[in-house]
Amino acid sequence: MEAYLVQVQGSARLQLTDGSVMSIGYAGRTDYPYVSIGRELVNAGKIAESDLTLAAVRTYFRQYPAELDRYLPRNNRFVFFKETTGSPATGSLRVPVTAGRSIATDKSLMPPGALALIHTQLLESQGEDSPLPVSRYVLDQDTGGAIRGAGRVDLFIGTGTAAGEQAGQINHTGQLYYLLLKSPSS
Repeated sequence: MEAYLVQVQGSARLQLTDGSVMSIGYAGRTDYPYVSIGRELVNAGKIAESDLTLAAVRTYFRQYPAELDRYLPRNNRFVFFKETTGSPATGSLRVPVTAGRSIATDKSLMPPGALALIHTQLLESQGEDSPLPVSRYVLDQDTGGAIRGAGRVDLFIGTGTAAGEQAGQINHTGQLYYLLLKSPSS
């Protein structure tokens, strides 16, 4: 499960058997389509759509560990990594992404590097029971292999366990407005 999640996230810090830590980042991928195991669990009726979070997926597989062998092979996409020697996560513009301010969209539809305004719901800190409405400016500077088509956005929450847990709770609709210059009329 953890190896699958590292491929979804595109970067990680790995604790090796000798106790040392290695950081890795995205270096490429196969062209097979991405298949979300969370979505597969919803499609199979194992988790309700409204309850789909990373925590719910983890709970399901803790309760039914043998099911990992059934669901993980459904995603044929494989992500390749390179060692990043502790450098921060970078996105589509090859600059470090900013926690809470960098988004990933389908770059064939949305302008890379564009400034946007996002309205959604987030758990702003650990321990909150329900998400709060959030409006903030973001930059479309992150990348995500599973973010395809209109209506899909991934907000980079940050690195570390707390950020991962917070990000895993996001499953909300929202609005995204791009701030674009209007070309002058001729």
